[in-house]
Amino acid sequence: MGLSFGPMFWALIAVGAAAAAAYGLLFLNRPASLVRTGVKTLFLGAWTGAFAAAGAHPLLLIALASSALGDCFLAFDRKWLLPLGILSFLLAQLAYFFIFFFSWIFADDISPLWPRYLTMAAIIATALGFLAWMAPKLGWMALGVVPYAIAITGMACMAMWLPWIGWPAMAGAASFLMSDFVLATELFRLPSDAPQRRFTAPLVWWTYTAAQALIVWGIVRVAGDAS
Repeated sequence: MGLSFGPMFWALIAVGAAAAAAYGLLFLNRPASLVRTGVKTLFLGAWTGAFAAAGAHPLLLIALASSALGDCFLAFDRKWLLPLGILSFLLAQLAYFFIFFFSWIFADDISPLWPRYLTMAAIIATALGFLAWMAPKLGWMALGVVPYAIAITGMACMAMWLPWIGWPAMAGAASFLMSDFVLATELFRLPSDAPQRRFTAPLVWWTYTAAQALIVWGIVRVAGDAS
């Protein structure tokens, strides 16, 4: 994945980063609106354009574009749009999974395996425990939540098999899990007027933006090392 980082790339990256900061600082706790949704979607929408201009692999573009679409659906705060948001992020997780899988297949990494095994075991155990805790509250939404939980857990485990130069993607995968665990708690466990939401909403957003940035950084590092 030979990338070309020209002026258009950096301009769009800056626009996306500014949108992420604006949403987190100015719009996070405001009522749903078209402006709020647009700012939230612009974060990864602009990054999709940036990496398209740079000549990124289609799987990365799918991951970013699907995430932007998921942000758009979830920004409206409508329960009937929640399945579409889950479906969008499911596609993003699958795209990241296959990026990591192909990076692992073609890597020549002879580093110790036991740290990877331990980390994967911790990820799987945590995900299973969290899903068991959530299960009584899911109802019919389990049809979407369970496949998504499997996908993001698989993505995080696959990230642990990247060459060590891709460590930002490993950290990003863990941050993505944290963000989604807290978001699921908001959606299915916390009452709408729970005081904890003052803390959970910023935690969800900033761990999510960090996750996307770290994953992309890790992918770029691995691609650059392989080229």
